[in-house]
Amino acid sequence: MSTVRRWIHMAVTRNVKQLQLTFYPEEENEDVEITHCLVTCCSLEALMLDLNYRGLKLPNIMGFPRLKDLYLACVDLGDGSVVKGFLESCPSLEYLGLLDCMLCKLDLLCISSPKLKKLSILNVALMDDGQSGGVKISCPKLVDLELRGLIANNFFFECLDSLNKAGIEPKLTGNIKSVLFPGISHVEHLWIDLYFFSQCINLACNPTLANLKTLALIIAIDAFTMDELIRILKYYPKLESLKLIVKEEFDGPEERELHEGDARKMMTPDVKKLEFFEFKGEKPNLVLDWHEVIIMEIVFSWGTKANYFSYNRL
Repeated sequence: MSTVRRWIHMAVTRNVKQLQLTFYPEEENEDVEITHCLVTCCSLEALMLDLNYRGLKLPNIMGFPRLKDLYLACVDLGDGSVVKGFLESCPSLEYLGLLDCMLCKLDLLCISSPKLKKLSILNVALMDDGQSGGVKISCPKLVDLELRGLIANNFFFECLDSLNKAGIEPKLTGNIKSVLFPGISHVEHLWIDLYFFSQCINLACNPTLANLKTLALIIAIDAFTMDELIRILKYYPKLESLKLIVKEEFDGPEERELHEGDARKMMTPDVKKLEFFEFKGEKPNLVLDWHEVIIMEIVFSWGTKANYFSYNRL
């Protein structure tokens, strides 16, 4: 570590702007301590830390004066003081990424920052060690949000007045008590798990999203029902693009028909494009007697090969 500290000091003295550090401590319970010179570095703008599921110690000082991008991979976040410390001591932070970080010791992970513009929490490799009791996000300047994997069952969204794009695909294992509305009320492009979205709508007093233009629903083919889709779409009459992403395969042949009556109900006047991704069934027989549709594009995708059906109706 003494050698590593000298290397870091040399990088700092040469006005390093981007730094990626990967540590593999020999002791299982050994925490990695960030050097004082790195915290006070005036040139550092982007920092990536991969700690092989070890804890992280920060000096108890204000630091990282110009740090804009912070990426933590495989870090044991402990009681959450690490994330809180970075958010409080990085006045210029705009991007925070957490990849496969251990959240299991946290009752509630709070992410509150006045300047944060993009947040990504991806826990796709961890199992039970990746889940916290809940996640609370309050960032008035946040524009882009991505949540995917085993993170928590409870999510609380507040003060996301600038949010434009959100991708929310949590892996759920227990009771859902998430408060999605009205926290994301300004979002224009939403990519979200259908089951999670449906549960949040059930809990909301007013689940409308006035600015929503694009809605991508992630579904399991064996859990897909047209009635549920229609129930959700009635809240978003100004939707311009609807995408259905079929994520799970099913065994054996199975028929899923889109009857003309149901198809008419699921379309809203402003929709111009309907997409089905990773559709594993037979190629559908399309009913195209939709007189009220002026221009419509329907996309079905089998695996990596997409087939496009475009129609211009006079």
